Amino acid sequence: MASVCKQSNGRKSIQFVGHDEKRKTLRLGKVPMKTAEGVKMRVEHLLSHRITKHALDRSTAQWLTEIEPALLKRLISVGLVDERESCRLEDYCESYYEMRKTDTKPNTQKKYRNALNYLYGFFGRDKMLKDITPGDCDEWRLWLTRKGLAENTVRKHCAVAKVFFYNAVRKKLIEENPFQDLKATSIPNKSREYFITAEEAEKVLNACPDAEWRLIVALARYGGLRTPSEHYALRWEDVNWIDERFYVSSPKTERYEGKEGRMVPLFPQLRPYFEDSRELAEDDAEFVIAKHRFGSCNLRTTMQKIVKRAGLNIWPRLFQNLRSTRETELLQEGFQLQTVVAWLGNSPTVALKSYLQVREDDYKKATQKATQYTAVTAEIGG
Repeated sequence: MASVCKQSNGRKSIQFVGHDEKRKTLRLGKVPMKTAEGVKMRVEHLLSHRITKHALDRSTAQWLTEIEPALLKRLISVGLVDERESCRLEDYCESYYEMRKTDTKPNTQKKYRNALNYLYGFFGRDKMLKDITPGDCDEWRLWLTRKGLAENTVRKHCAVAKVFFYNAVRKKLIEENPFQDLKATSIPNKSREYFITAEEAEKVLNACPDAEWRLIVALARYGGLRTPSEHYALRWEDVNWIDERFYVSSPKTERYEGKEGRMVPLFPQLRPYFEDSRELAEDDAEFVIAKHRFGSCNLRTTMQKIVKRAGLNIWPRLFQNLRSTRETELLQEGFQLQTVVAWLGNSPTVALKSYLQVREDDYKKATQKATQYTAVTAEIGG
């Protein structure tokens, strides 16, 4: 049994003997006697739950989700509540979200926030982590689909949920990750692939308004740079004219050890555009892209106008298609996959999944080679 103790200064506490047979005190501070008596009743229910191992009554379980965090911490400290039993979905997720703010970029934080809003929308903010089952997660995924979200969007939200709950497992707040079996890998959208030929690239370059814009396009099409982050990070001091290469700092991968940047060849198709821009730049210019950067220019809108001016239809992924075209092209020219991904700053897995394209010409070459092989074989046999 528990009892309410009142001090001369008006502060109240609950005294009880714990399941470990030690006398303990739960300090409540200056609260009304009615409140203290209510807490005393909950303490007795929690004691019975800890001693008998029977399921906690629904009323007390609900009370735990509604009390102030400070009181919950005191209940944990005196051994009445297990931390795993008391961890609310919102409390845990927001704590982990704040921790990850230090090592994630704004776009990633936005992705996390969107996924969390969907978690709260389905489960409720007060849902206990331990009460979320794999079956619940299946229903959440179906709920996302029924809300009209695209399959890849659903998979991205599932990936975030996996990350958050994997950390909860590591912190021993839950025993297993209920989101573990949900499909989270995005599906490549073949309809958004487009190979920009050298002829099309030339038309676009000729339609550019100035030398710096021609370099922006050339860096994406012939250098394989990510637009605009890697363009904006490029400095003139990064260009090694003698050894014909340049260093690309990569804001997207800089947080990974050894992935802060990479060396890229000063390809023959790319060098003239570098030289033109260098000739027009100020002697003390720091950045390669100086005129058209950040708030001074909407690259996407301007690029769309350039493509239209070139007499071409706008391809699905304006800048990414230029980058994936270069990766595909370099492999077709005979460079090894490991070499190409080192130049473009991605992994073989990512390259094979999202960048490399099979062109119509590839099928023609394959059948031509097969025909030639058949002819040679027939000649030898004859």
